[in-house]
Amino acid sequence: MEQKSKEKHHFVEPGSIFTCWKPYSLATVLGSCVAVCLCDPITKIAGMNHYILPTRKGNQNLAHFGNSSIEHLLRMMCNMGARKDNIQAHIIGGASSEEHSSCKIGKKNIEIAKKTLDKYKIPVVNNDTGGSFGRKVLFNTTNGEIIVYKSKTIRERDWYDDKSFNNR
Repeated sequence: MEQKSKEKHHFVEPGSIFTCWKPYSLATVLGSCVAVCLCDPITKIAGMNHYILPTRKGNQNLAHFGNSSIEHLLRMMCNMGARKDNIQAHIIGGASSEEHSSCKIGKKNIEIAKKTLDKYKIPVVNNDTGGSFGRKVLFNTTNGEIIVYKSKTIRERDWYDDKSFNNR
């Protein structure tokens, strides 16, 4: 008899933030965007963001921008009971592409993640950033582990097919 997993799955779309206190397997697909995965291993409260651009100005959607998205993710987790002193971070993504090489969005997205996490004294336990490969990320919120798949090209199905994790 097959045992059912109690772990839930969620796909983190670009420009969004997800937090939880129950076991989840979170996934996202990144090119020049960056995902910051945060985990408090004591309280088991965790979260992931997926931001598109480095800095927010004005009243734009805060989840789309690194400087506001990371701060909001951290605030959401602390409001749920996570302790800032316990939180650890993974930074993933920020690939550069020939198509957008002049504006260096990937590099700027990585820099804002490091700067913001340093500001809040959140240690980075894993930094898988830069280069020219896209990434598919799986984040286990229970133990804080991540799996990163790298690909030269992000396939359309990575975004638009079934997000149920059957395309690993």
